[in-house]
Amino acid sequence: MSNAEPPEPTQRTFGRPPRPGAPAPSDPVVPPGPGRRIQPSTIVIIALVVIMVVGTAIVPVLTPVVDRWLDQRRPPDHSVPHDPGPPVSTGSSDRGGPGVGDPYYPDYGSSGYDARKYTINLNWAPKTQKLSGTTTIDARSDHELLSFYVDLVLPVTKITVNGRPARFDREGSYDVRIVPQRAIRAHKAFSVTVTYGGNPANHRIDNVEPWSVTGDEVTAAGEPEGSAWWYPANDHPSDPASYDVSVRVPAGLDVISNGRLVSRDTGHEKSFDTWHWVTPQTLDTYQSLLSIGHYEIEQGTAGRWPYVYAVSDNLSAADRKKAFANLELTPKIISAEENVYGPYPYDAIGGLVTGHDLWYDGLESATRPVYDARDMTHGNASSLLAHELAHMWFGDHVTLKQWNDIFISEAYASFSQWWYAEKTGGRSAASQLQRTYDQYANTPELWHISMIDPGRDHLFDAVYLRGPMTLQALRTVIGDEAFFRLARTWAQRGGVHSLEDWMKLAERISHQDLTGFFQAWIYGPTAPAKTKANGLA
Repeated sequence: MSNAEPPEPTQRTFGRPPRPGAPAPSDPVVPPGPGRRIQPSTIVIIALVVIMVVGTAIVPVLTPVVDRWLDQRRPPDHSVPHDPGPPVSTGSSDRGGPGVGDPYYPDYGSSGYDARKYTINLNWAPKTQKLSGTTTIDARSDHELLSFYVDLVLPVTKITVNGRPARFDREGSYDVRIVPQRAIRAHKAFSVTVTYGGNPANHRIDNVEPWSVTGDEVTAAGEPEGSAWWYPANDHPSDPASYDVSVRVPAGLDVISNGRLVSRDTGHEKSFDTWHWVTPQTLDTYQSLLSIGHYEIEQGTAGRWPYVYAVSDNLSAADRKKAFANLELTPKIISAEENVYGPYPYDAIGGLVTGHDLWYDGLESATRPVYDARDMTHGNASSLLAHELAHMWFGDHVTLKQWNDIFISEAYASFSQWWYAEKTGGRSAASQLQRTYDQYANTPELWHISMIDPGRDHLFDAVYLRGPMTLQALRTVIGDEAFFRLARTWAQRGGVHSLEDWMKLAERISHQDLTGFFQAWIYGPTAPAKTKANGLA
């Protein structure tokens, strides 16, 4: 994900680093210590009692009024994901848990099984804004399952497991617990089909609302969550799966999703079109995409890749033309990145420019990144495309074991912006490292955020500066041959991996002890010293 806007000092941000001169993330505000104790007088005590009695009577009356007044005036806040509350169970030897135990999002995902494929069949009714249908999850159990969970915010009407009706109940806003008629044996394939429906816009969990609505255009695309607003899933990056998505809409509406467009109308109904998209390769749930509306669409083949580019009709004709000019850079950038990262991991390419006022500039939806119109209609957006398309290898093909492994994804995507600029005649990555380091070396707030464990509030800020600096410094230390062999080896291995896995691979490929380097760049709470060992001299 990327964002060109400077981050607010205390706000969770997404994407590219702040522009030169923008403030770095600040330290958390520490409340002042206790002051001098003052002995209250009798009059003060009586006054406090009166206030408490009166407050007890009027607060219940005023609270809803004040809440409604505030709701009408506060802008939507997408900066902080929902609070999962206390730690949740990760299951037992015969039951799945409502979360996988992620240190930042313990209630995300579901333990006890591995999702292999999502077959999603939906119907969209724009007049009622209702999304309904069924999703079948083909999965494999990790151990015996007497019960297990899926993540979904929409109301559920029916669930079957291996074709038999199953009991289910909702636990909180995010989790649906499923009890099959027969226990699922360990290490066995099984399928669960969920029938559900509702208006996704009606569901907001604390500050999270990844369902965007602009006129007749709706889009589900967000990080770290988004899938639960349109299909049930094991919603965690440690469980990628393949996808088969069919969406029935009134004729004239377009449906954009991931992968290869099989057909625009498999339903053969006069008044309805059924769009069918297939992604046989795996992707994470947060990288899945659904967008419905009126789009100008370009479709064809570039080299060996079929492409679909879509730009919202909510944009002017002039802006659509500019957006397509940028989208058409996609095959050129992918070809360039293939030269260093190895074969592109998917069988389709593309991009979507929405008509929404998105809170990010780009999101790495697999095969088809989502871009905000602001960047795609103002000049050359090759840097943004280089970032999001690098994610097809780093983040989409190689996925995160836990959310605190975000460095793996965003560091390489941000470095790819530096590398692509270098390759196309811009500033060299080495020069960009020195420039960025000199600008931020004396900004302690940036270095207080550890790359091994940035904390949930800093998942999407410091890494966009620290990440590419670390990688270019490593390139200086181990040399181009080892550095790009490391990048290619890592990108092509695919699957679920941790930051620790990457550091071990870096030492193995470089044949160097990088303990001191990683201590300075990954673990250290201060700016690395400007030494040769740190790639800065």
